[in-house]
Amino acid sequence: MDEIRLLLIGPPKTGKSSIANILAGYNVFPVGSSSSVESATPTMQSRHFTNKKILVGKHLLVVDAPPLFILKDATSNEKDMRRLAKCVALVSPGPHAIFLILSCDDAKNERFDMKQIVTTVFGAEALRQSIVVFSFIDRLETKGIPVHDWINKECKQQALLEACGHRYLVIDSSHNDQNKHIEFLNRSLTMLNELWKTEQIFKSKMFDDMEQEIQRQEKNRWDIFQNKCANNFHGSESALRILLREHMRDELEREPILAEADYLVVEKYLQPIVKSLLQEVERYLEEEIAST
Repeated sequence: MDEIRLLLIGPPKTGKSSIANILAGYNVFPVGSSSSVESATPTMQSRHFTNKKILVGKHLLVVDAPPLFILKDATSNEKDMRRLAKCVALVSPGPHAIFLILSCDDAKNERFDMKQIVTTVFGAEALRQSIVVFSFIDRLETKGIPVHDWINKECKQQALLEACGHRYLVIDSSHNDQNKHIEFLNRSLTMLNELWKTEQIFKSKMFDDMEQEIQRQEKNRWDIFQNKCANNFHGSESALRILLREHMRDELEREPILAEADYLVVEKYLQPIVKSLLQEVERYLEEEIAST
């Protein structure tokens, strides 16, 4: 049994968690409104769900990352670093694909440098595994603006699109239209399968170190877990190892605080990342104030 790992990144109020629910096949990710793709209240914890039914022969792991853009000041650094570390642990050994979610109706996004944010956190290589997702396209349509014309000509994220190989998806948020959600899901799965077939996952020293720590923990738990599952699991050893990893992710999700051993592994990488993110947020806020 194979696994496709997908990481969702985006500013607040772009519908990130609702898009995660569409991919999960269930309403497992909390959102601010049940009637819209938009999430009114940003959720600060990273969360995950494994959809075992949507793909033939593969599980789809969906990780809804914490917003990387709500950093207030330097005093919040450790809390923010722990959130990022938990996200890295959930998607370890690395994502096959990253969804970068932006609202095409929000003028603020035009001042938001998603390309810089992703490069800061994960490195430029991550963009090769990324897909831009534009939400709220119905708001363009109600204004008589052709969506793909807007994306190709008016959207201010051309540098991001180019870095992502011009891979993008669009989603209509009007009336929770299930047919349009299914269309979005099918297009998403096609792109995810194409990236998965390249047999590449995003790797970095931070992800490598986290994966080594997780494998150390798996090794310590393998014999006990194998004996526990002996009577009711009849799959291959590789499938059982995926099940153990899923079990460990579930445990990680339930813990309010990331285990110190996991956090210390990546702390040295996250310190400069959060510092750079704070600088990007300050630039964004300055431009937002200047525009008012």
